[in-house]
Amino acid sequence: MNEGVSKKEQASQRFSANIGVFRCPICGDGFVANTGGVRCSHNHSFDLARKGYLSLFTGPQATQYDKDLFLARREVFAAGVYDPLVREIVDLVNALNLEKPLVLDAGCGEGSFLARFHECVRDANLLGIDISRDGIELATSYHEAVMWCVADITRLPLRSKSTDVVLSILSPANYREFQRVLKPSGVVIKVLPGEDYLREIRQRLGGIAPYSNDEVLAKLEDSVDVHQKSPLHYKVDVTPKFWKAMVQMTPLSKHREVVGEPPESLTIDLQIIQGAMV
Repeated sequence: MNEGVSKKEQASQRFSANIGVFRCPICGDGFVANTGGVRCSHNHSFDLARKGYLSLFTGPQATQYDKDLFLARREVFAAGVYDPLVREIVDLVNALNLEKPLVLDAGCGEGSFLARFHECVRDANLLGIDISRDGIELATSYHEAVMWCVADITRLPLRSKSTDVVLSILSPANYREFQRVLKPSGVVIKVLPGEDYLREIRQRLGGIAPYSNDEVLAKLEDSVDVHQKSPLHYKVDVTPKFWKAMVQMTPLSKHREVVGEPPESLTIDLQIIQGAMV
């Protein structure tokens, strides 16, 4: 973090240095850096927020994820629950041997994953995009050199063939847009929940059917030439405070009551899939 330089000024420098990868969400034209923001050739202007993010989303805010969920998710990440996942994806990206790649976290939420990722992969340009303004505002409280952007993953504000790696971590995906923005040699890394993911929470929620990722996996395999699948399965210890945060961070618990005592441990069951767009 540069001493004496505001978050907005730092963000302006990062976006200016990478201005060539962005495009206007209204007309699709490229941007030029503007004082305190960006502007396209049709004079569509977007200002940087004081907290240091760029809002390139022009529709109404409509998301099932609220600020309390994002705060709980941040608490869970801070406890190191997803550190094994971060290490796995860091290894995958490092193995690509790319020089200063542009890595997009599509559906980054409150930014906890990308902030942890930055600690291990420093020679990369990192961009976190999410449709939730609440999530992106929380992401800017991290001091890592990441570009944060409010935008819609179904209409990414990025030029075609501009991106080296797209991460889609336990979030919805839009493979049509991923294909458009990825370079010909680009890679998509998708993380899906396994059937045992957060099993202890599911067991304590009424009306929750057993989980299967078969449908999501089939859709992915229709769009992605899968190069590698890696299971990641482990347990984390549970304290009452941690249990509350874990329950609150998952949309599964929305409008449902968790019944029973907290378990001694919680199951993390994930599938990491790396491939190229078909």
